[in-house]
Order: sequence, then structure tokens, then C-alpha cells
Amino acid sequence: MASPQPTSPHWLLTRLGDDLNWWVAETNPGTTARQRSILDPRQVVHLIESLDRYESHGVTREQIASAFQVYAAESELADGRLRLTAVDEPIHHPGEQLFALPLLTDDGEGPYTEFLETLGVARIQLLNATHAYARDCTESEMYDELDTLHADRYFGDDTLHVFDEINEILTWSPAEWDDSAS
Repeated sequence: MASPQPTSPHWLLTRLGDDLNWWVAETNPGTTARQRSILDPRQVVHLIESLDRYESHGVTREQIASAFQVYAAESELADGRLRLTAVDEPIHHPGEQLFALPLLTDDGEGPYTEFLETLGVARIQLLNATHAYARDCTESEMYDELDTLHADRYFGDDTLHVFDEINEILTWSPAEWDDSAS
């Protein structure tokens, strides 16, 4: 049985949150509206640049592109919200001011989830290839620590922004190694 495909609205209204990240405020009719975060153009550029070092560990630009629906700003409303329209540009299109919405199905699965799994594997491979640990770190260790962080947020009613979710994987390191240059 094929899994449902992620729905991608044709337009979005976004708002700048108290955390200075962009959040979906409203979508075109017929699209499920739930608390969702969206990458802004600066975050998109940072993500693409950060992921270049993971290419040799299995993260491709195609995977990144398939994990997000790309949007361009169409207009700014009087209340400060932005109206975004879906575009067919790749997420890594140079010089464009693009927003990126993670592609998820209603049950939280989809291309974005697959991208996070690939990124997690690549992060562990990179760490084990570039550091001499007493024993190799594992995906299980990383996910156990990240799951604990997510559980704490759940009880605090905090919603994790997509940029922070990706950065948690990109900056994770075993507890015994604390190097901010990772």
C-alpha cells in the first residue's frame, strides 16, 4: 500500500514568530493547516552551505530539494505577514530569495522525514571519519539524546522550528566530545 503523498499548498501566509522564525499562519483552502515552521531565505542559504560537507556521506542536493516545497514572497500584508507562492525553483537556486516548507504527510512522515534520517546517518559517518573516539558513535546514541530533548519540549508545549531541528542533527556530538567547531 502506497503511503499518502505530502500536500503542498499553492500559497501560504506566514508570520514572524516571537522566536524570530517564520511560521505558517494560513494556507490556501483545502490544505491542512497546523502549526508548521518554514525556512526563510537566510536559513535556506545556511542549510545548503552547511550540507555541502555531508555530500560525501550520502546527502545529495536532490534529497534536499525533494524534502521541501519552495516558495517565493509575493507580497507583504499590512499586518506584517508575508504571502508566499509555490514556485518550481530548486531549493539551491543561487541568488533567489526562497522560503522552504518541509514536505510531510498528515501523519508526520514523508520526504522531509526521510531527509532527516539520511542526514542523521551522514552526521554519524562524518563524526566517526573525522574524530578518533574510543568507540564509534552511533545513530542510536544521537537519536536517544535528541528524543530526550524533544520529549522535554513536548511537556513544555514548545514547537521545534525546522531550522532548529536540522541544526540539532548538524551540531550533535557525543557527550564526551564538546567541540563547538563541529
